[in-house]
Amino acid sequence: MAGRSRSPGAFQAATIGLACVMLFPPPHAAGAQRRTGAITGRLVDHESHAPIRGARITLLGTLRRVAADSEGRFARDSLSAGDYVLQVRAIGYVGGSWVVQLAEGEVHTDVFELAPLPVLLDPVAVERRPSFAEERRRDFERRRAAGRGYFLTEEQIAQAGPRTLGDLFRNVPGVRMQCRGSAAGCSIRMTRAPRECRPDFVVDGFSATNATSLDMPTIGIIGIEIYRTLSETPLDFLRINNQCGTIVIWTRSGPG
Repeated sequence: MAGRSRSPGAFQAATIGLACVMLFPPPHAAGAQRRTGAITGRLVDHESHAPIRGARITLLGTLRRVAADSEGRFARDSLSAGDYVLQVRAIGYVGGSWVVQLAEGEVHTDVFELAPLPVLLDPVAVERRPSFAEERRRDFERRRAAGRGYFLTEEQIAQAGPRTLGDLFRNVPGVRMQCRGSAAGCSIRMTRAPRECRPDFVVDGFSATNATSLDMPTIGIIGIEIYRTLSETPLDFLRINNQCGTIVIWTRSGPG
């Protein structure tokens, strides 16, 4: 049997076809050679430029989302060339959107700033608690305005220029100085009280009847309240055995 042989024309056609396949590959083979790109960046506060951690980053048209790390950095890779809309959301910040044009094989890196949301707080009234000195001065003026008792203010004491505590009481209505010999032997009597008895003394809020002497200097005294009868005396200064009224002395060295 004779062997088969190809004509020269058939061989030439086969050679040309192979060359076309090598020079012009099919579309899917050309696409496989395209390089992908990526979008990376860092999210920062618009005002302080501090990193924004935990922000959610979305590329519209893609399914995967990424989150910013503790330094505000993020990356989205395996992206084809084209235009992308980058959307960012973070707690406490106004959302942001940017259009990113990505070329083939490009790694686009940028810094994205978010503006912090304005914080609107209800007005807060801050009240400072008054000191003891402020409270006692306020209470002193409140009792003086009530019109019960006889009051000497710091200004009145300074104008009188007394040398001793006893000098302050010499011209007080309803108060009589009873002296034996020297000023150290003087005592106070309340003329409106039964038997002109002696009053109690209160100094800076504490009972001081046995520790108060009329010959003590008036330096540092900033106010005196004189209650000449039991009925005049406020409950704040009444003592169980009080029968003759009370003299209340306030000093600059008292509790502040």
